[in-house]
Amino acid sequence: EPCPAFDQEPLFDPYSRAEMVLHAFETIHPAILMNQVLAVKLSNAKFVLESAAVPGGAGRVGSVARGLLALREAVDAALESLAEDALDGWMAPKTTTVDDESDPLVYVSTSTVAKCEEACNVVGELEILLSRALSLLRKFPGEYELVDTLLRCRNNVLLERTDERSAFLEAFRCHESDRANDFNCPPPPEVTAIPAMKEYVLRNVDSSNPCQLSAR
Repeated sequence: EPCPAFDQEPLFDPYSRAEMVLHAFETIHPAILMNQVLAVKLSNAKFVLESAAVPGGAGRVGSVARGLLALREAVDAALESLAEDALDGWMAPKTTTVDDESDPLVYVSTSTVAKCEEACNVVGELEILLSRALSLLRKFPGEYELVDTLLRCRNNVLLERTDERSAFLEAFRCHESDRANDFNCPPPPEVTAIPAMKEYVLRNVDSSNPCQLSAR
């Protein structure tokens, strides 16, 4: 027969579960903790960059679209490797000591470090590319091909199409008109990326306790 929730037997003891969580935090190896923190930060960076490309239409710029695809592939590969290393670390039957001559227990593999470094590099490159794309779209609203051309140019800007040259010159005319307080030129749409991430530096402050880290 149906029974109200308050009359049902609890599925678990919240107090014992909370103690288990606290015990896990107290005994977790720093490498495994950093593994989980890095996985969360990579996922968050991916979400923030993908979200920032939506309001201003930067995702429709070819260079940015390719950067977003590279970001997804790099972050997904890093997360997969982090998950495998975390599982291997948790399932390891023992840890080695100084006197133990067996093979050392590896919590983070070399390939995982390389994939995480690659993901961080992609994040940094996409941040710069996205900021430039949003800035250009403020001057050239809707001109996605023109913005992509400008982003791909290193030294010389070559505009072969007439409409691209016209849009480029019109943007500078509007810019000069705005500086002269000419209100006949419509202002560009507000597309401002709001910072949504903080950077933390983790380091050891006590050489006698290498596992104790401080965050700034």
